[in-house]
Amino acid sequence: MNTPIPVSWPVTLKGIHNAIYWAAKKLRYSIDRPGMNKRDLSEALDDKIMGDVATIAVLSYFHHIKVPAVAYDQIRTDNFQKPDPGWDIAIGKNAINWGKSTQNPLYPEGLKTISVKSSRLPQYDTLKTAIQKRDFKIFKYREDIGSDISTDIELQVYYPYFSTQLGTLKITSDDVDRLKASQNIDYNLCAIIERKLNIQNRWGKCELVAYDDRQSMISYSNGLRTRTWKSFGKEMWIAPLKMGKTMSTITKFI
Repeated sequence: MNTPIPVSWPVTLKGIHNAIYWAAKKLRYSIDRPGMNKRDLSEALDDKIMGDVATIAVLSYFHHIKVPAVAYDQIRTDNFQKPDPGWDIAIGKNAINWGKSTQNPLYPEGLKTISVKSSRLPQYDTLKTAIQKRDFKIFKYREDIGSDISTDIELQVYYPYFSTQLGTLKITSDDVDRLKASQNIDYNLCAIIERKLNIQNRWGKCELVAYDDRQSMISYSNGLRTRTWKSFGKEMWIAPLKMGKTMSTITKFI
């Protein structure tokens, strides 16, 4: 078994601003997972930005290795007001053309869909130890792992633990609402939030850890006697990162 080799990937300031715009637009319509602690505005927006920076980082990496890709947030037609369809990125030879021409962005045709999961490294883990002992984050809601995987591919992104802490950094409702009200991205308004939350310094570089495909995860799970574990009271599927694949091999799906 070959342990996946993570890719350290920076995000440009323009990419950061796009993530801030997406996060602000969807913030008021997002629903946290059951059991999560209530978060104030700054923390809630910061968490959304973290996830959207991860998606943009993956898109940038795919462009670098010449994998045609499109993000749902790039092509959605609902003004960010409806639930996401369960996928973040779609890849395939026709992904970019499909993204430009589709009248129904919820359902990619002939493409592979990807869920990008992002989080801080656990406090006392290194990237190496996390890959060895942590899992892809798949919550158990149904009786088999396949029913809880909504995409063709699961992909994990990690950020450093300490340097990404929000601390006392704050934004206001007005900061979010002015950006949310803009029909197109306003880079000046994005820059205000970026400066107040120190986004580029905190979230501007991440580790693209690994991916795994749905069928491989199902096959692995079916071979286990114990298939789940608990994290802060939430049941999760056992889906080890060390069983994942190195990012560059995703070209096999094109």
